[in-house]
Amino acid sequence: MMHKKLIYLLPLLLILNCASSANKEGSENDGKLMESIIEKAQSEEGQKAIQTVKEQATDKENQEKVKALLTKDKKKQ
Repeated sequence: MMHKKLIYLLPLLLILNCASSANKEGSENDGKLMESIIEKAQSEEGQKAIQTVKEQATDKENQEKVKALLTKDKKKQ
């Protein structure tokens, strides 16, 4: 169950990060945020980044780090 969450969580964070940087680069219209996210994700750079995150999501060491962060976050709430 946790493995599936990691697979979806990491690319989503990456996409949001890419969109955030694109937004800072000159996109003033908030209504175009989703369009910006999609464009960035479909770009060659975005596809490479998504593939990298997918590979890292299968790494046991990274899975343990994310589990630790999620557990720590749950305890704070």
